Amino acid sequence: MSTHRILLIEDDATEARLARHTLLKIDASLEVIHLHDGADFLEYYCDSHPLEAISLAIMDLHMPQLSGLEVLEKLQREEDHPPFPIILFSSSQDPQEIRRAYDLGGSAFVTKPDSLSDYREAVRNIINFWIATNRLR
Repeated sequence: MSTHRILLIEDDATEARLARHTLLKIDASLEVIHLHDGADFLEYYCDSHPLEAISLAIMDLHMPQLSGLEVLEKLQREEDHPPFPIILFSSSQDPQEIRRAYDLGGSAFVTKPDSLSDYREAVRNIINFWIATNRLR
């Protein structure tokens, strides 16, 4: 894999460290940018140019200030939608939240597994599909 910029939007510090560690173990050349919540993501999104340099966003659903769904609502109102996939990575299994995430333009919804090994495998699957397999715009 070549260098890719991954935005990790996660308010829980422990989960953020785990995700970052897992991502870098998958591919040490990944550039992982951790943003604390949805408000931080929107600020980064508005200030980042070129946005095409971002390969993927992995975003938690339940966060302070702005939830993942609120972020997607705001992005949907923008004329220029993000040129990168946004993956919701959440412990939620609520069918209404999942449906809403897709309705608002989320690229995928992945439920966070309970076990550490399954968590790492889920992150690996996200990267393998969205970076290694899928052809981005």
